[in-house]
Amino acid sequence: MLPMILLLLLIAGAHSSLSDGSRAAKDEQALSRGETALADLLESAVAGNANDDGDGIIVSKSPYRFTFPPTNDYVVGILANPCGANGTYGREDDMALGYDCCMERFGSGEYGYRLGSKDRFSNGYSNGIPVDPDEPLHNIDLVDEFGRSLDYSHSRRADDVVYIDESCTGLRQPHSACIADRFAAARSKLNPPCWDNNSTVDSTLDCHTPTGKRQRHCMQVSYSVNAFIPICGGEFEESDECGSFLEVHGPSSPYDSEEAMLSQMKITRPLSNGMYTTTLSLTYKDDHSRILCSYEYHDIQVGSMVRVKNPPSCCCPPWLSPLRESKEGAFFCPKRKYAKDGGPFAPDYKSLAEQYADHEFQQSFPRCPALDGDDVLMCTQERVFAEDVPKGHSGRYFVRPCAPMVEADDSGQYSSVDVSGLYPGECSVDKRFAGCGMTLSSGLCHGKDHLYTMKDEIGKVTSVPSESNPNYGVTFNDGRTVYWFQKEDLDFLKPESNYEVWFVVRNRFEKRVKKKKPFRVIWPRCTYDSINDRYFPYALMDDEGNPMSVL
Repeated sequence: MLPMILLLLLIAGAHSSLSDGSRAAKDEQALSRGETALADLLESAVAGNANDDGDGIIVSKSPYRFTFPPTNDYVVGILANPCGANGTYGREDDMALGYDCCMERFGSGEYGYRLGSKDRFSNGYSNGIPVDPDEPLHNIDLVDEFGRSLDYSHSRRADDVVYIDESCTGLRQPHSACIADRFAAARSKLNPPCWDNNSTVDSTLDCHTPTGKRQRHCMQVSYSVNAFIPICGGEFEESDECGSFLEVHGPSSPYDSEEAMLSQMKITRPLSNGMYTTTLSLTYKDDHSRILCSYEYHDIQVGSMVRVKNPPSCCCPPWLSPLRESKEGAFFCPKRKYAKDGGPFAPDYKSLAEQYADHEFQQSFPRCPALDGDDVLMCTQERVFAEDVPKGHSGRYFVRPCAPMVEADDSGQYSSVDVSGLYPGECSVDKRFAGCGMTLSSGLCHGKDHLYTMKDEIGKVTSVPSESNPNYGVTFNDGRTVYWFQKEDLDFLKPESNYEVWFVVRNRFEKRVKKKKPFRVIWPRCTYDSINDRYFPYALMDDEGNPMSVL
């Protein structure tokens, strides 16, 4: 009996040994497969966005990370030409304040939107249509840099100059300067200290430091941060890879990308008591024979703002309106309280505070179901056996995706249970409009069907045509979703600025951008590159210090 037990133990031990060896081999094989898959994933993830530094270490092409702080955390403020010392719109009769007008004191900018355009687009990019800085107050909606309305009684801007104009018969009649019968108004040439003159930069002018030292081809810049400013010391005190910096960046061009740094200034103070003023060079990459110029965008590119001018229109199910007694109709999900139609125009929440503030609206009728972040056309429908529920009560209805259009007859007409009639085809705007039909030859819709169009909406370009896709990708909601348009459907909106000041915190591995401040160089004109038949992104200076028009 004992030999049998010993034999069984030996067999079990041998089996266990074999099992452990087999398990180890399988584990090693799985580990090898995992390492191979991880290598493939990393290779595909960094393709086109990374370089090998020669030692097998993957290094990102772009060192910049855009981490703008929420305003309830801390605020970075930047003012361009805060004392007007670089000219005001390039006119000799404008007054400039002292070069130390914005040192350790409050400062802010105020901006004007065209009347009625504020929050018109609800797309997270354009809170309104900016107007000329010289526009009088009666023609603008006054806002701060975050697009928030400012009451005129709280404005730091000087009162408009009122003058007699015999041609005026009333408000804006017969021209926009008129404010009443025989009276017109113009913006005052006086500006308060510590003011944002970001549309007035002339690169041919000199500027002064707050201590009165004159510098060539520069502008004053004031900054403030109501938090600690990272400053490096010790062996990294003089390093350009450590600390906080103000950088000048220009537009994307055939010569430079947006991330090309044209000028920089290192911040040496860890705290700012109000605004602190310094200077930024307006030379191009420290080349004193080249200065920044009034470069203009001419083509649609990634990041460009566009207005949709000739999009196809669609006939959707009758729209759900709060003014109607019936609670049956169509609407877009997701919805936002301050977004006019939801769906394509519903931006992502930028913070938990925004989501909390919008919570009550999300609970109201009609409620959007849990979605994967896409835009979905939804329809409400009366429940079966709901006779005991009051007609106007939301509990009488449920929400479902609108029925897609299907071919309804042999003549190629399309319809669905949610629309009022036959349409010549499916909506061609996007697959997310599958519940809508193509408009009739008259451009109208049947019955109470809703005519949906994106005409005159403003969005941001996220992608440009390629070999695989000939259309432009445009977002109306901070990039949450993208819609596609042909070039002839879009109007290119030239930006109000042509350069930006970036507030950047650097370390040896990355550069974190905390603020972007746009500004416009209005003079000189860029030098024309006659060889390549296009403009340089700078103005070349001749031996006498004058900008050259052609090279």
